[in-house]
Amino acid sequence: MTIRIMLVDDHKTMLWGLERLIQAEAPALSLVGSAADAAEATALCAALKPDIVLLDLDLKGSSSLEILPALLANGVTRAVILSANRDQATLTNAVKLGARGVVSKEAATEDVLAAVRKVHAGDLWLDQSLMQALLGQIVAPTPRADPEAARIASLTAREREVVGMIVQGKGALNKDLAERAFISERTLRNHLTTIYQKLDVANRLELYVYATRHGMGN
Repeated sequence: MTIRIMLVDDHKTMLWGLERLIQAEAPALSLVGSAADAAEATALCAALKPDIVLLDLDLKGSSSLEILPALLANGVTRAVILSANRDQATLTNAVKLGARGVVSKEAATEDVLAAVRKVHAGDLWLDQSLMQALLGQIVAPTPRADPEAARIASLTAREREVVGMIVQGKGALNKDLAERAFISERTLRNHLTTIYQKLDVANRLELYVYATRHGMGN
């Protein structure tokens, strides 16, 4: 079965070399089209639906990762990234966006051809360091969110001030606390009602215990 290949590279010399490389492997490989920029690549890939797109990571100063999802949207095409970029985060992101292979521009022509054939067969073509980086992200435990921290963070600055007064004032009357905060007693009660809801407590005593336990009165 002939593997239909499309090339995307804005360097004429590199594009010329890749074209000759693919043409030399006929009839096993067939060059169906070439593009030098993002817009041309997106339109051509949608029209031709190649089996493999060999995609330069950098196109005219911008990342080709921006168009990678569009290139793969037809459900047929698989992408092999050609890159002079050794940044693991960028290359890992390329794989996350759907690239099935990453080949250095310094790689031997045999490696480029092997990557094309492997990816077409349904395999991945990644070097060991990139594979380890991907596996590390997959198996790394996701930090568990602290629900109490989220509740406390939801308080406004004014509400935090009220909580602080509750802790410091201990058994002080609402009237005294309101005067200290230069607000009406009704406004204080409204603040307390909102605070109770946000912190999931029922009254001033529970609020005092909660705030003391979480160091909110300092």
